[in-house]
Amino acid sequence: MGTSRVVVFAGGDCRDLNFYRRLIGPRDRIVCADGGSRHVLAMGLSPFAVVGDLDSVDRALEEKLKQLPLEWIRNPSLDQEQSDLEMALVYALSLEPAELLICGALGGDRVDHLLANLHLLLIPLQAGVEARIVDEGQTIGLLDREMIISGRPGDYLSLLSLTLKTTGITTQGLKYPLHGGTLNFGSTRGLSNELISPSARVAASSGLLLVVHTTRR
Repeated sequence: MGTSRVVVFAGGDCRDLNFYRRLIGPRDRIVCADGGSRHVLAMGLSPFAVVGDLDSVDRALEEKLKQLPLEWIRNPSLDQEQSDLEMALVYALSLEPAELLICGALGGDRVDHLLANLHLLLIPLQAGVEARIVDEGQTIGLLDREMIISGRPGDYLSLLSLTLKTTGITTQGLKYPLHGGTLNFGSTRGLSNELISPSARVAASSGLLLVVHTTRR
């Protein structure tokens, strides 16, 4: 039997721990990608599982984790063929969740890591599981058919094609609507649109869209 939602913590930026603590429900299972366990323990929570080669876990953190009833999934490969977050997502999907929430996957000074983490949204998409990357100001998803975005009027919504072309794009609830439009890879045409209602709908007939919802403060 699967679980309703799995919250995955990577080792990236989590500046406001209270924000992430409010996201986690009592029935959610928490899966940590290696050093992401540091954020979870700092919130006073316990991971369901820790995944990775433990290269981001110091001795003190490891000792704390050993005292908890959790599952360890270690990477035996010295080649690091997959990132810790990729392994954590694959494991999280094995729990058959209805939804994945990914935290700590943004920020830092490694653009390659950031881009790789965004591309990892393809894994749950191909598995048919809704997934979002979230931080204190943004929610990011990957769309191949349709997505409903909840927010507030004035919030930004950017649509970026991750394929050479994304076609048949139709939007509702946005300041600048599209009606069967096309976005090309590398184009900035879809940047910084705005919500004009509490929710927006984006649909496409072919291709992949990265959907970035930014909260206006």
